[in-house]
Amino acid sequence: ILGLRSSAALADFLGFYFQMIFDNVQVVHTSSSGEIFEQLLRVGPEDVVIGLSFPRYSSRTVQALRFARDRGAGVVALTDSETSPLAETATELLLAQSDMASFVDSLVAPLSLVNALIVAVGRRRNEDVEQTFAGLERIWSEYEVYEPAGGNETP
Repeated sequence: ILGLRSSAALADFLGFYFQMIFDNVQVVHTSSSGEIFEQLLRVGPEDVVIGLSFPRYSSRTVQALRFARDRGAGVVALTDSETSPLAETATELLLAQSDMASFVDSLVAPLSLVNALIVAVGRRRNEDVEQTFAGLERIWSEYEVYEPAGGNETP
């Protein structure tokens, strides 16, 4: 899963939940353009790379998706239109309008699309997800990962 700049938050959100659904999910994090290719070095026909980018499109995301496609990976692009530079590399295209009303990118619609994708995939893998969450609930309880509602009150 790859989303850079303002799309990084979307990629992290998607990755957080997909890691609970699938065994081999990696969110690509980078501080330099070369790192993307190093992290995608072993991508191949058995892989799917999900790229997220909205106006102004990240050229590094576009390049990384081309890299993955050239190595035979499936490419899913989450972007704003069929004319997006991500669309030309995608084997699957998921669209969500993203308006830039000011200097702040509005990612409300893209986040809704990401959320819908997580729910749809989770429903298709319902039995696996139920087993995963049963195990996670035990871990969360044992290690007190979450605080009860109301602060220090016992539920």
